[in-house]
Amino acid sequence: MKTKRLISIQTISTYFVLFLSSLLLNSDVKAQHDDSSFVIGELTHPRVQSFYKPLIARAYQDIGIKVTFEKVGGERGLRLLNEGVTDADVIRYDVVSQPDNNIVIVPPALSRGASFLLCIRGAKCNKSIIQQPDKAIAVTTRFFFNMHAKPDELNANIFEFDDFHHVINLLLNGRFDYAILPSDYSEGAIFEQAGIKYIPLVEHELVHVVHKKHSHLIEQLSAAIRKQLQLLNKIENE
Repeated sequence: MKTKRLISIQTISTYFVLFLSSLLLNSDVKAQHDDSSFVIGELTHPRVQSFYKPLIARAYQDIGIKVTFEKVGGERGLRLLNEGVTDADVIRYDVVSQPDNNIVIVPPALSRGASFLLCIRGAKCNKSIIQQPDKAIAVTTRFFFNMHAKPDELNANIFEFDDFHHVINLLLNGRFDYAILPSDYSEGAIFEQAGIKYIPLVEHELVHVVHKKHSHLIEQLSAAIRKQLQLLNKIENE
């Protein structure tokens, strides 16, 4: 009798542990997929601040998700997103999504962009600059990845910085005659006004990206982003 009672108590204890484990597991899954609010990384780029960030904010508002934006650098931002610390990035080149990472593209593309070679006034300016060992070029992080190039494939001296504005200031202050920066073709007038020549080197689609744990929201987000793009296009054509 005592043996049966002991077995019964052990059985109940086992079920209780399994039940608690199930609750904790379900709670953890729910926390990982909490879609009520998002932390979205934003690059310190003037076009991101003025155009893409408000567009993405409106898209999330349309589907009832509260967003908080966090300024991140190029490399750090991708690391945070890949690890799931942030939920999304406002905008990235399409090449950031790879089979071996956790970053997923949300269609449609927001725009097209390129890695541009920028040349200060009076400096020789052509694509061969990146292969000349006597040239120093300031670039933003992720440069080699965006260019589909390895460090030993370029002969110019490449100096990486994490901030778009810092690279522009280095160029305008005469610290560098050349820079390579990402842009979406909207800043041509600004470059020209500053006396900067610019040449597109490698083109990419510019896309919104999320961590793959939010893949179930892609259809909703796609529809919301497409709506915002159509509204902007309509306003521009009026």
